[in-house]
Amino acid sequence: MLPNHIIVFGNAIPIFSLMAFIGIVAAYTVAIFRTERFGISFLQFLILCTAALGGMIFGSKLLHLLTVLYDIREFSFSNILLAFVNSGFVFYGGLLGAIFALIVCSKILRRDIASVINVFVLSFPLFHFFGRIGCFFAGCCYGLELKESFKLVGIIYINKIPTQLFEAVFELILFFILLVIDSKCSGLNLLKIYLLTYATFRFANEFFRGDEIRGIFLLSTAQWISLVIVAYYAIKWLIKPKSVIQVME
Repeated sequence: MLPNHIIVFGNAIPIFSLMAFIGIVAAYTVAIFRTERFGISFLQFLILCTAALGGMIFGSKLLHLLTVLYDIREFSFSNILLAFVNSGFVFYGGLLGAIFALIVCSKILRRDIASVINVFVLSFPLFHFFGRIGCFFAGCCYGLELKESFKLVGIIYINKIPTQLFEAVFELILFFILLVIDSKCSGLNLLKIYLLTYATFRFANEFFRGDEIRGIFLLSTAQWISLVIVAYYAIKWLIKPKSVIQVME
């Protein structure tokens, strides 16, 4: 069994919560260094951060709630609200919720949506990298059972496909790829590149997942969302091929 907490000053701190906190700090640190380039003031940045965090939490819990609605025996406002509060966190819901919140907040602040998204887009894979490390130690989002177990670096006992680590490595690599693309080709749509790349990886990685909540109609919820993302951009490209080089449409 993996350690799921560490002791700090006599207090047990869940590794998942610790990694999520580190991920948020790292994500916002990267974003704040990009604000000057896109003309975002510090006050506006704080407002956008608050909106993104709120959208992430709400969207993450909402998507999880939608996947477990069948467990609610009696549908009422109080029961649904209670289920929402007690629901877990789903990355895709948090990602889409954060993006939606940033778009709405941009309109309220009368800021260019493309500039706001570009400030935060590099933070998405970086935060997810730390989050998946936390998932690995928490024992969630795990893979299928292995026929033969092994020890990772001779210390950690592995008896399931470490899909969390696969995704963590992918997210870290994607972060650096986006960083290089941003420095070399400033006119490309980083959000589009991120979403399409992640959706493709996530679709494939889901086949190795072994946790119980997998979705409906042969594919997992994440796979269906991945297909919708790819289809959305494919349709936009068919309608307007030149949009592939535009920053935001």
